Amino acid sequence: MGSKEKNTVPFNGTPEQEKALREMIGNHKGQQGALMPVLQQAQEIYGYLPIEVQSIIAEEMGIPLEKVYGVSTFYSQFSLYPKGKYKISVCLGTACYVKGSGDI
Repeated sequence: MGSKEKNTVPFNGTPEQEKALREMIGNHKGQQGALMPVLQQAQEIYGYLPIEVQSIIAEEMGIPLEKVYGVSTFYSQFSLYPKGKYKISVCLGTACYVKGSGDI
């Protein structure tokens, strides 16, 4: 991979998603502390929070993109990349580990 290549996923938002996003943001405009619920609902609409969505949120709410990005990356509930259809996790607690979960 060359130094100029980026490891990114193309953004494929639909006009319907953007309309839903802008309407939802409009419902929260002027509310103090609205960024968290807006990000949560935006993630429900898109499944994740790509920079394109964060830019719309920043623009519509009149706050710096840096703040939106900072909150999006601070909280583990938000994902900047799309997730797969299924979430697979392995218990690594002591009881699970001694039964072989570390080998998985």
